[in-house]
Parts: sequence; C-alpha cells; structure tokens
Amino acid sequence: MNLAEINHLMVALPWQQASWLRLIERLQAGRMPHALLLRGEPGTGKGQFALALGQYLLCQQPVANTACGKCKGCLLNLAGTHPDLAILEPEEPGRAIKVDQIRAVVQFVGKTAQLGGYRVMVLGPAESMNANASNALLKSLEEPGERTLLILVSDQISGVLPTIRSRCEVMEFGIPDRSVAKSWLLPQIGDDNKVEKLLNVAGGAPCRALSLDQSEWLGERVTVVQQWLGVLTGKRDAVRTADGWMQYPLKELLNWLQAWQVDLARLVSGSQQPIHNQDLEQDLHAAAAVLNVNQLFFCYEHLLNVKRLIASQANPNTQLLLEELLLKWSQAAKR
Repeated sequence: MNLAEINHLMVALPWQQASWLRLIERLQAGRMPHALLLRGEPGTGKGQFALALGQYLLCQQPVANTACGKCKGCLLNLAGTHPDLAILEPEEPGRAIKVDQIRAVVQFVGKTAQLGGYRVMVLGPAESMNANASNALLKSLEEPGERTLLILVSDQISGVLPTIRSRCEVMEFGIPDRSVAKSWLLPQIGDDNKVEKLLNVAGGAPCRALSLDQSEWLGERVTVVQQWLGVLTGKRDAVRTADGWMQYPLKELLNWLQAWQVDLARLVSGSQQPIHNQDLEQDLHAAAAVLNVNQLFFCYEHLLNVKRLIASQANPNTQLLLEELLLKWSQAAKR
C-alpha cells in the first residue's frame, strides 16, 4: 500500500476488529500509547490499520468507532492536507527513508496540533530506516509531544533497530483465518476458485492476494517454478535463468521462492500441514523427490539473508543476487 496516495476513508479490516476495539477502549480510557509498531507478514493490512487509526484520531466526531468522513478533520484527511498528519515513506519504492526526512518529522511531532487534537505520524516500512535515520527518530520516541502518536509499520521487524522496537508497543498482525479472508475477498474477485488460488500464492495474506489479482506477473508464476525446477535438476543454466528473471519484480520473485521452499520443507519432512501452493503440487513433489534436505535449508537461510540485505537498503546488484541464489539452488539436489 502506498500510504501517501490514500484519499478515502479507511476502516479496520474484518480480521483486525478485536485489535481495533482494544485500542479504541484504551483511547477512551486515556491509556493510548505514544508509539505503536505494527508488525507482521506483508499483505495482512497493517498499513490500512495504521491509516484508519490516524483518521480516527483526527476525526472530530467519530461514529460507531470509525471516522465520520464529514467533519473538517476528515475532509482535510481525504484531501491529503491535514496539518496534524504526517506520512513518511521512502521517496522511491525500495529505497531508504533518509535522515533528512526523519528530521522533518521530529520537528512535526514536537509542535502543538493545529486543530487542537492529536498529531499522528505513520511511517513505513520501518525497516527501511538506516541507522542514522533510526537514531534521529529516537528522541521523538523517547519524548513525544502531548497527544502525539507515532505509528511504525514493519514487514520485517528484524530489520528494525532494537532501540526503536523497545520504545514502541508492538502489535502483531498474523495471517487471518482462511474463511475470514475468503469472505472478504470473494465479493471483490467474484470467483471462488480464483480466490483459493490467490490465497495459496499469497500464503494466506488477503491484501496480498488482492494485489496479486491485479498483477501482470501472476501468469508467469508457473513458468518461473518450472525454470527453478530445471535449475535444480541440471536441465537449465543458473546464470542464464537469473538473466531471464531480471524482468520480474525482485520482491515478488523472492516471495514466490520463499513460499515454494516452505512448501518443500513440509513435503520432505512429512508434515501433516497442507502446502500453500496446491496448484503447483506436481512441480513441488518433483522437486522434493530429488532434494538434499540439508541443502534445502541452506538455500532457505541464504534466501532469508538476501531478503534482509534488500530490506537494509544496501542497494545490491540484483543480477548477482539472483545468480548466487540459483547457483546455490543448482547444488541442492541429491548427489
């Protein structure tokens, strides 16, 4: 979700209702924390929750635990011009949040609210802050202004400095129950079989499933998994495959590889848990039959390190990363 481009009223999603009501009760009791860190899998709606909370806090006459959408505060929010709301994201997708951006926010949260209510900052992804930016934010986390809420959103909390995490109240956003996710998706997609497939691909994350429905790359997934299996069995060259994969969005590609390796771990371990990518079951069983289990876990750990490297905004060479991933994968078959 591009937080800065939201121009409509946001509400907590169905699987977030219990967390939402607990926060509203705390607000009404005067026990709202000064900083929240919303963590969880991508596609669980953390960003929407953060924006809904910001809009609620800035609404002058909430109705039924949501922003009214009609008062001055709501109209300013819908226009993207509310003076007491700051949304902070990387200036370009995949880049770091810069220290100069944080310094501007520090000034913002230290002032008095212009409309006399809360001041709210929403920042995401929190792991995109480097050490300098994180350190610049610490003072605001330690000494927030009166009626100020800082909301940090993170897909990968291991990339957030411990000094930041320790100064926030952490809220967990897990994968919702499958039936709840399907009930939310079905009216928007209209095809039960497609909803099932999308949820499988998205690892059960509903918002990610919805975005995949609008993705031009979803149709390439079968091609990619077959190429991946070809590298494993020695039928495809790892370097040439990496070159071909440069056309795909790196983040999406890595998410696919991670989900497939999790499914393979379930297959080779004899787990009773069903695999997520059931439409690729034949390909995954073929891979499981030739895999060296120790090498599978080695490749998985390497993949997680690559994802951490990308989240750190180190700006690595994408082609070299893909080549290294596939070269390691080419050595994962039984010998």
